[in-house]
Amino acid sequence: MADEELTDIMVDMEFGGLMKDWIEDWSEDENSDRGDWSENGNEWDDVNVTQDDGAKSVQDTASADDKREMFMQIREMTFTSHDAAYDFYNSYARDNGFSIRKNKVKYSKTESHHMRYRRFVCSRHGKRDNRLLTEEGHSRRLRAETRCFCEAHLTVKLDQKRGVWYVESFEDKHSHMLAGPDEVPFLWSHRKIKEYQKHEIMSMGAAGIRIHDMMDCFISKHVWYGGVGFTKREIYNLCAREKRKLLSKGNAATAIGIMASRKQRDPSFFFKYKLDKEGHLNRMFWCDSQSRHDYEDFGDVLVFDSTYKMNRYGMPFIPFVGLNNHRKTTVFGCAIVSDETEETYVWLLQTFLRSMCQKMPKSVITDADAAMIKAIREVLPDVWHRICTWHIEKNMKIHLSHMSLKEFRTLLYYSTSTATFEERWHAFSKRWRSEKTVTWLRRMYKKRRLWAAAYLTEGFWLGMKSNQRSESLNSCLHLHLDGEMTLVDMILHYENAIVRIRENEARDDCTASQSLPVPVTSSRELEIAASHIFTPANFYMLQDDLRKIGGMEIVEIKLGDGTQQYIVAWKNNRKRRFWVEYTPVNSAETIRCSCRRMIRKGLPCKHIFHVLKHLNISEIPKCLVLVRFTKEARLGLPAGRTSDLLGFGWTTAGERMKYSQENLIKQTNDISKCAVEYVDDGEGNMIAVKDPMKVSSKGATKVDKSRPVSKNGRPLSFDELKTRCGACKELGHTRRSKKCKLNHKKVEKEEE
Repeated sequence: MADEELTDIMVDMEFGGLMKDWIEDWSEDENSDRGDWSENGNEWDDVNVTQDDGAKSVQDTASADDKREMFMQIREMTFTSHDAAYDFYNSYARDNGFSIRKNKVKYSKTESHHMRYRRFVCSRHGKRDNRLLTEEGHSRRLRAETRCFCEAHLTVKLDQKRGVWYVESFEDKHSHMLAGPDEVPFLWSHRKIKEYQKHEIMSMGAAGIRIHDMMDCFISKHVWYGGVGFTKREIYNLCAREKRKLLSKGNAATAIGIMASRKQRDPSFFFKYKLDKEGHLNRMFWCDSQSRHDYEDFGDVLVFDSTYKMNRYGMPFIPFVGLNNHRKTTVFGCAIVSDETEETYVWLLQTFLRSMCQKMPKSVITDADAAMIKAIREVLPDVWHRICTWHIEKNMKIHLSHMSLKEFRTLLYYSTSTATFEERWHAFSKRWRSEKTVTWLRRMYKKRRLWAAAYLTEGFWLGMKSNQRSESLNSCLHLHLDGEMTLVDMILHYENAIVRIRENEARDDCTASQSLPVPVTSSRELEIAASHIFTPANFYMLQDDLRKIGGMEIVEIKLGDGTQQYIVAWKNNRKRRFWVEYTPVNSAETIRCSCRRMIRKGLPCKHIFHVLKHLNISEIPKCLVLVRFTKEARLGLPAGRTSDLLGFGWTTAGERMKYSQENLIKQTNDISKCAVEYVDDGEGNMIAVKDPMKVSSKGATKVDKSRPVSKNGRPLSFDELKTRCGACKELGHTRRSKKCKLNHKKVEKEEE
């Protein structure tokens, strides 16, 4: 029978019911003895027949005729292959409330050894092995019994002369209750992921979408769960199966293979890695071509920090980030390392500079790790370096008394001369030194050039004081990553985070190029000039300053040889003054202010704007415009914001878009191509790449153990110690806590 005829039969036939039973019941009704008529001739002796019963009897007879005809049609059907027979019987089973499975198979004895016999049975056919019905040798709960000797089946044989499969036997009698329409989607043979759905799931997985969210998307698309064709368990199994295929050569080898394939597609892609003596992956750094372009445009301030628990090996993840022209986070590259020694950080910084063509940043912001500080001094000796103020705030709350925090913040944030700082520090140290604080104070004084504002005023920081840019990227990655992720998962989700960051950057570029902020201040000309030059994020900072210049006045003007000096002060506070020096030379026009905001944030201050307004200058001098904060920061060069990273070794994003329900073109990809089993050790020897060894992080700085701690063992800061025990008068717990020495329940238990 042709395929078109088979399709017509499958569409026109209404599958439903237990046909053989219905046929037998119909035959018995036809041959059954009828009762005698009563005396009036209107009623049966045994049965009272009403008008409704008569109508029902006619309908049952007609239904039985249809079912008998359907049963005979199935017995006479032929199929082009045994797979077509399976699809037909599975469709029939779905409409009738049961699932099927493949059972017996026979092959020909000829050299071709092709299949000649196939039997499909109800999934409840047969009986489970007795060994699986006892708890002996099993630690888990036994699975519920599903098989009950059901005899329903469909058997097909191959007619070698005609080349078609015909129905040898068909049994439709079940020994169990059939499933209802809302239960059928959960039967085993009706849970199958189609090819186009498979690629759609892999695309969602590459985008970082969770599995339960994938299922919600499919359910919303098909109106109800029964129209999806599979359950959440099938998605879990598919993702796990594809991940096993991808990682068949090893986690580290696959990660290196993915990097190598990206290098082939994009010659500007950069990655380096190093193995330990035993061949385990020890460290790896990578960055794509767009990250290298971003560093060329915005690499004046570099921020990097290490974060933990990002993969199953405990390897710290270190992103290198900066600030773009919209004052948003931009990523320059990232690395994973097995240890945090000075040697590792030296290699990492040297590799980073190599990827960026040896371009040095102007300043670097990191945490207070000692090994990192030493590595920066060795590799970046002439670069300004500061410790993240957020880490200092966190540590000072642990080591210092809460009464001394305000005074310490003046040392941390207020810009003074170095002599003034030294004087204030010695006074602070003398006042608050104790046995618990002396070590920490001594350590902080040695690092004062890395955190005290008095020593950092000459540095170029763009207004940044902490590594919050790196922390924000880490928090974004932690939304999808956990301690059991593989290196491939981590690389994939890192790439997804980068794509989202670049999407936001493209949106900001669109806003900057297609709109202009509305001027609202009295300095309209300067405001309009700034709106055409700077991106919105920077313009609104300048707009806030332009609002404030009305409260200022020029106290004094000093004229020199080609230089003009204006002393600016607040009208309500003349004691606080600022010096603005202006050199009106056409070829080298310069203007500077004593507040040094151009150095700290890269934008002109309100004192300068007040002088410009006083001089009736409507255009912003070029010396006050950093190209990196303007709309033309990229100098007209287009940005490549798409990712070429493979999702689990599948096709690229562009190719995945070709898959749809109407286009089921099967494209197989050899996933093993993404894995590198052996690499060159640099001396011509090929060695195997092994997965990294699990490492333990450095953890937090050791502190006084007698200090109250959180549930995770972290010492509580003073602002967290909000409770005081009413019994022992100690901080950090109540009288009901087990930590209380005078807890009466604890005392009674010890006495017993």
